[in-house]
Amino acid sequence: MKKWMMLLLGLMLLAGGLGAARAEEAEDLTAACRFRLSYGGTSAGRITDGRYTTYWEDKRSRQPFLILDSETPIHGLYLCFRTVPEHYAVQVTAQENAARTREEIAWETVAEGDADLAHAFFPLEGVRGVRVLATAEESGAMGFNEVFAFGAGELPDWVQRWEPTEEKADILFLTTHPDDELLFFGGAIPTYAAERGKRVLVAYLTYSNATRRSEALNGLWHMGVRHYPVFGTFRDVYSRTAQDAYGKIRGKEDAVHAWLTEILRRYRPEVVVTQDLEGEYGHGQHKMVADSALACFDLAAEAEAFPDSAARYGTWQVRKLYLHLFGEEAERTRFDWEVPLTRMGGKTGTELAEEAFALHVTQKGSGMKLRGRRYTFSVRHTGGELFPNTSFGLARTVVGPDETHLDFLEHIDTEE
Repeated sequence: MKKWMMLLLGLMLLAGGLGAARAEEAEDLTAACRFRLSYGGTSAGRITDGRYTTYWEDKRSRQPFLILDSETPIHGLYLCFRTVPEHYAVQVTAQENAARTREEIAWETVAEGDADLAHAFFPLEGVRGVRVLATAEESGAMGFNEVFAFGAGELPDWVQRWEPTEEKADILFLTTHPDDELLFFGGAIPTYAAERGKRVLVAYLTYSNATRRSEALNGLWHMGVRHYPVFGTFRDVYSRTAQDAYGKIRGKEDAVHAWLTEILRRYRPEVVVTQDLEGEYGHGQHKMVADSALACFDLAAEAEAFPDSAARYGTWQVRKLYLHLFGEEAERTRFDWEVPLTRMGGKTGTELAEEAFALHVTQKGSGMKLRGRRYTFSVRHTGGELFPNTSFGLARTVVGPDETHLDFLEHIDTEE
């Protein structure tokens, strides 16, 4: 009996050891890799320093490329683009020192890149050399904020493996700039996307610049969002009124309304949640986004409005539209973002939003001026006290008024 017990114990320990081996985190090989760039050969340090504010970019070469060569086999490549080429390929070679002898290496294409993804991960099968090559026949730019190479093992949680944008959304969180979704929506996104498993789409009017786009992706991933967001192409320009904000955009109201109407028709959200008609602290672009949401609630359902997107996607009637801080306080829908989220390790929605905001490194210390006093942006103070990110008003509905005032999806059946 003792022999059988010892054997069983040995097997259990062996199984535990194998499980631990399988769970071993992949080694970050980036610092040990040798880099070769199509232009600016001394710039590799800018894309391996862990800072999204530095970058390498090639706008001169006909087919820009980046080559990594590693003595330790590479099992994963994580690319954080500054400029995504229209077409690119990930190519590999089993030969060592590939970066030194480009002309002699036979490259095998293992993946075609998606021009819509600014952060992209590619699993590889233990190769010595990797090349990322812009493959468009005409010249085009390619650039990176950061590049990471990994050995065998389990990837760190922060490595993003995006799924395609939701084809059909339960909720569209419509925000003006990266970080507005954290300050003014609080824990809404992790609560609905991660904890409740709803089909969440996040759309930004502007990504401001490539660094802030990367920060937005880092923040969303940290909050449990796995479907890629939508970024508009509008400029980030401060304005005091909605009309002033419209006036600073080429095409004015029509351009913004056409963009948002197409998003509503293409992704067919049941509910839209967006910002304050007063622009929270008075930002004109925030006001413009809220104003556009009110207009496009109707426009998206009218075939005569913006017929090009109607022909591509059909019309769509959003069921409900919520605006931040809209209407009488007694009629607002209110939330508690301090509830621990079991699917996010027990962290609260507010904690996750705070941690995501910390990933917006370029916004550290930024703030606003209100009634002659300057305030530094923070999730708890800006969004928790000054402009409560727990309070939203139902501005439009085709399913009747809310009764419980506790859920964006009240009266909405999201089951298919």
